[in-house]
Order: sequence, then C-alpha cells, then structure tokens
Amino acid sequence: MHSPLYPWLHAEFARFHALRSQGRMPHALLISGEPGLGQGQLAMRLAQATLCHRPLDDGQACGQCAACRPFLAGAHPDFSLLTPKEKDSKDDEASKDKKDNKAKDIKVDAVREFCAGLYLSSSFQHGKVGVIEPADVMNAAAANSLLKTLEEPPAGTLIILVTSQPARLPITIRSRCQRWQVGIPERVTALAWLARQPQLAGEDPVRLLDLAEGRPLTALALAEPERLARRGRWLESVLHVLRAGGNPLSLAASQDKAEWPTLLHWSRLLLVDLIRLHGAGQVDQAVKINLVNRDYADVLAPLAARLHARELFGLYDYLLESSRLVDHPLNRELLIEELLIRFQRLGGHA
Repeated sequence: MHSPLYPWLHAEFARFHALRSQGRMPHALLISGEPGLGQGQLAMRLAQATLCHRPLDDGQACGQCAACRPFLAGAHPDFSLLTPKEKDSKDDEASKDKKDNKAKDIKVDAVREFCAGLYLSSSFQHGKVGVIEPADVMNAAAANSLLKTLEEPPAGTLIILVTSQPARLPITIRSRCQRWQVGIPERVTALAWLARQPQLAGEDPVRLLDLAEGRPLTALALAEPERLARRGRWLESVLHVLRAGGNPLSLAASQDKAEWPTLLHWSRLLLVDLIRLHGAGQVDQAVKINLVNRDYADVLAPLAARLHARELFGLYDYLLESSRLVDHPLNRELLIEELLIRFQRLGGHA
C-alpha cells in the first residue's frame, strides 16, 4: 500500500474527483508549484485513481484491485512514467567536476516511445495514463514531439505533466493543458503534518518550516542533521565575510556546485532577516520571532544596525535574479563569487 496523500493535496484531489464524476476531465494536466509540495505524489495518485477498478467514495484508488496491484508494483500496462534517465554510477564522481550537474534532458526518442504507448489499446479497458516528471527538462525536439499528441490525444487518455518551473515549457505545451498549481499549504496544516514525522528527530518543526518557506517536504528534508550543519557552516562563513571581509573567492571555490541553489536560498533568507532587523530600529522579542534565522538573532541585530538600506535592497534584488539564473551553465560559475563579493562590500570591506 502507498503512503497517505499529503493533507494539503486533498483539495486538489477532490477537484479531480469532481471533474471526473461530471465527465469533464481534460486530456492533459499541467501540475506545477514550488519544490517540496508533493506534486509528483499528486500526479501518481491521479493516475492510479484513473485506472482503479474499484475507487473509494472520495475517488481515491482502492489499492487492492487488479489494476492497483500492478500499478503499485510499477508494472501496469496502461500506465507510463517518463523521467530523465539516471546518470551511470561510474560517472558520479566525474560529474562533480562538470559545470552542469543537472538531471539529463528528456530527449525526443523517449517522448516518441512514451507517446506511442498511449496509442496502444488499453489492457484493462480503463484508458491510458502517462506522467512526465519533471516536464521542464524535455529538450525542444522532445517538447515538439509531445505537442503532436497533445493536439490529437488518443481517446480515453490522460497525460499529466509535473514541473516546478512551468515557464520553461513552451507556451504551445502549456496552452494545451489544464493548469493546476499546488500552493503553499496553510501553516497549521503543514506544521501538524511535520510534527508527526518520525524523521524530525527532535528538531523544531516551526524552525524547519520557516527555513523551507512553508514547504513541508523541504522542511522534512532539512531535518537531516548534516543539512542543518551545512546551513550553519554557510551562514557562519557569510557572516564572517560581512564582518571581517575574508576571502570570498576562496570561500566560493570551496563550495559544492550542486549545493549552489541551496546556498542562494539560505543567503536570501539571511538577507531578509537583516532587512527586517534594519527596519525595526530596535530588536524586541516580537521581531526575533518573525525572523527565519532566529538562532542567529543576537548576531544579526547589531550587524543590521550598521548596514545601509539601499545596499541591503540592492543585494536582495541581485539574489532574486541569481536564483533565476543558477541553473544556467553560462552564469552559475560566477554567481557565488559575485554574491560573496557583494556581501563583502555590504559590510564595508574593499
């Protein structure tokens, strides 16, 4: 049996059930939202429910019928899942030295095979379902190949695209799908779920959820001790650059390139706290509670008092732009270096 549907996804599943009950299901869905919200789980539950022979009253799959058993075993003949191919294990060490360590693209041949399978007759007479995750890594030829199927889909077929970056998909793809966006869940719902997870290992769920900006699965991943330790090491390094100058180029060179998006995220949260403290004028308990990095409040408060608002907001704008560019191989080599140099200048060091 599969794990329970994340509680913040129940409303989206209920939407699916209503559409299906009314006979208004689209032939293609584009499920998007920020990472850490479980869009992939939602897509798989929609797929299983579509193929289930004896769905429950709320529309969810029974988990036991002749369709659910092979689906859960990854062997349902009417279901196709298309994801980027995994890198060969022998290339793992070598890939650390490459400029671009992203997942491989989904190429045109894989999409053609995926689409061809959707045109085959249904083995269980409950239609066909295909999921592509993440859809935004399809290269141009692959996206064009999928477009032909989206324009003339086989009868009784549901295609589900999952992505955290829908803007990377061609507008021609997006316009032919019904778009569903999974939003940040209500804080009380996310905290209640997070507090029940055994992986939390005694960590404060409020702190983790704040560091993850409300994304429960990201917060749960942060509970891993080494991840929190990496955050601490990075914040200490950035704060040293701010207060003493240090060597930003050497610090940048020592960082794992695969961690750069996370480092930018932590840096942005640190800067938001500095902006909040700078605007508060004086630090009281209420301001500390509103900080994301509350464990660094006593260090950040005196530091924020001597910084200039214009420089703070200028660096924040740079961080926002950097977050959009971090996956681009022509830019990301320089991003961390430039970020740390700007933090050095923010602290008044040449």
